[in-house]
Amino acid sequence: MTTDLEQRFGFLIADVGRLCGKRYDDLAKASVDLTRAQARIIAYLAHYGDMNQVSLAQRLEVAPISAGRLLERLEEKGWVARAANPNDRRELQVSLTPKAEAVLTAARRVGDEVQAEALAGFTPEEAEQFSQMLQRVRANLGPLVER
Repeated sequence: MTTDLEQRFGFLIADVGRLCGKRYDDLAKASVDLTRAQARIIAYLAHYGDMNQVSLAQRLEVAPISAGRLLERLEEKGWVARAANPNDRRELQVSLTPKAEAVLTAARRVGDEVQAEALAGFTPEEAEQFSQMLQRVRANLGPLVER
């Protein structure tokens, strides 16, 4: 077992995530009126469909009140809508509006740029293999964490 942080899996993954996130923020400031957290909300809703505010907060790993503040800003911009769940009025369902499609496209372009910068020097085959390896790591850890 190595003690060198440069070789420790968890630290390396965390650092890469932090650097990608920071770079995304820097690029998004210049081109999209959207924070990384807001972009994640829009991306999750586009991928998973409508969900309640609590589930969204769990995916973001933030408190429901923090997710609520983010959603308020997205509602003000017309990108999401919140409505009471007809089966449980205490629960708010969050959905994307048609207006969100344009900002999602712009957010994806920023993500693509970060990916291109991060994988500079990789062959297409190496980039694909790296993606597949990360997917395997996620598949290994997901069931252990998301019980």
